[in-house]
Amino acid sequence: MPISESIDILDQKTITSEVAASVTSKYLQSTLSKSNTSDIEDERFIHVSSRSHSRFSSSSSTPNEVLSLKFHVSGSSMAYSRMDGSLTVWFIKDASFDKSVKIYIPDCCGSDKLATDLSWNPTSLNQLAVVSNSSEISLLLINEMTLKASKLRTLSLGSKTKVNACLYDPSGNWLLAATKSERIYLFDVKEDHSLLCSLNVSNTSPNDSDIIYSIEWSNAGSYIFIGFKSGYLVILNAKDGMLRVSNTIKAHSGSITGIKMDPWGRYFITGSSDGNCYIWSTKSLCCELIINDLDSAVITLDICHLGKILAICTEGEMVYFYDINDGKLLQSKSLANYKSDLVLKFYPNKSWYIMSGKNDTLSNHFLKNEKNLITYWKDLYNSAIIEKRRKNNGISSNHSKTAGKNNDRIAKDRPSRFNSRK
Repeated sequence: MPISESIDILDQKTITSEVAASVTSKYLQSTLSKSNTSDIEDERFIHVSSRSHSRFSSSSSTPNEVLSLKFHVSGSSMAYSRMDGSLTVWFIKDASFDKSVKIYIPDCCGSDKLATDLSWNPTSLNQLAVVSNSSEISLLLINEMTLKASKLRTLSLGSKTKVNACLYDPSGNWLLAATKSERIYLFDVKEDHSLLCSLNVSNTSPNDSDIIYSIEWSNAGSYIFIGFKSGYLVILNAKDGMLRVSNTIKAHSGSITGIKMDPWGRYFITGSSDGNCYIWSTKSLCCELIINDLDSAVITLDICHLGKILAICTEGEMVYFYDINDGKLLQSKSLANYKSDLVLKFYPNKSWYIMSGKNDTLSNHFLKNEKNLITYWKDLYNSAIIEKRRKNNGISSNHSKTAGKNNDRIAKDRPSRFNSRK
């Protein structure tokens, strides 16, 4: 069960794990409330909204799921691709997206292709790498002023190559691209995205016919974590611009559907179709914590920028929020009947997040005046002090009034000193 017990913050001299868990649970509960949730009004939202209000349409909207959603590391922009081939980019100006700048590209990879994955160049606020299950990697420049996207260049590989995943490392030195089962490519960003090396997928996993399901960089950009359909986790060394297998672990009994690095570098987390989530030590490569009370297969997962909250979306249309330090469930929410493949992404610089809405729309979950859990705890503490003072003042005031009435009563009953002389 989620943590719901209310503790008296004023009685706590330090932020213990119990206090932190209680505050985090309250924070998440607030972000899930209607008052702190707003629809992201993109083309999909407009389409769904117009159909729901139309008296001529009674059928449900055609599915248009989000394929890939990524924030820029600065938190100033966000981009996502959809099944209809479109790419939407937001330059974020405020919490509600009302003043944010939206750029919509209907067919970002051509009329017959889907943008299967995308990645922001961390050294540029306007540059995206996009792949479309083809032999090309498109480097796009997004212009916030003209609301258009232009192609900087195209990285071309073999004609039969079908690259469907791409990821810049956190420092912006390397661009990784991969096919499902053929090859992994490494490009040198500083040298005009020149191809440095490639590696056969069959040379990485013990299973010769394995398929790549998930990829993640280490925080320093020295290692690459690859999750396979077979449940194997392979760690590649990329320190000197070459790709070499460093470690191979049989991590799960099912496909590894998601890998995330802890912002502080303590852990990396793997989620699987076997319905389990494992938290691994980056130093020992040993599993330190298992989350095995999920309802079904893990679809996606993410970690907040403080390294406190682990969010997990499952095939059973549930979103779970866990404390990454002890694996305790903080909050959960059912997204049943949303008719959408679940998506959840934390902002890279605050504890807000983007989550799936109904019918493949997206919703923003935030607290307007609270950027993170620390400021939220501070406000809770200050509010508790004010409430305690108010109550104390109320008791003191009532006590004074009662005392005054009692004194008046005593004065009436007491004989006057003048009368006693008679």
